[in-house]
Amino acid sequence: MPIVQHAPIILASGSTIRQQMLKAVGLTFSVVPSGVEEDTIKAAMKDAPIAELAAALARAKTLAVSSQHPDAYTIGADQICEHHGAILSKPGSYDRAEAQLATLSGSTHTQHCAVSVARGGEILWQFHDTATLTMRALSAPDIHAYVAADAPLSSCGAYKFEGLGRHLFARVEGDHDVVQGLALVPLLAELHALGVIALA
Repeated sequence: MPIVQHAPIILASGSTIRQQMLKAVGLTFSVVPSGVEEDTIKAAMKDAPIAELAAALARAKTLAVSSQHPDAYTIGADQICEHHGAILSKPGSYDRAEAQLATLSGSTHTQHCAVSVARGGEILWQFHDTATLTMRALSAPDIHAYVAADAPLSSCGAYKFEGLGRHLFARVEGDHDVVQGLALVPLLAELHALGVIALA
């Protein structure tokens, strides 16, 4: 079942998993990372609800790219991992990944996912959803072995849910696409509604 696209699509993200998700559903798109300075937005919104912060980051990324490519439909997204009211940033190192997983071990956390679509520098649609995940109680050797195997250094929450990370959990409530950083079903529905894509 081929997909017909009536306009170019740009993904305003360098995320490999988001690219894989869009390719898996038959979309053709260009990748243009936004270059948005996330820390500046986070600092300005330090007292805002985390859901609002995720939405603001997604909008900023989408608009930054859309303004430079006005004829395309630009998709921007953001994901934030929240644990007991605190934001867990991408670990960036093996030691920090192990420390984050030790914090999450045996407890419940939330993944916030926001996505926006823009054209001509104007937001046409935005969406936010959350998933709640309960991690098994993990031993230090468990954590060390997982991090060594999956290298989740740039993953929100220090795990790759699309890979070996599923072994870490006792329960997941919510859309698994949200856990991976892109609310794909609502996004596709909106692209169909906008006439950007159609089933041939």
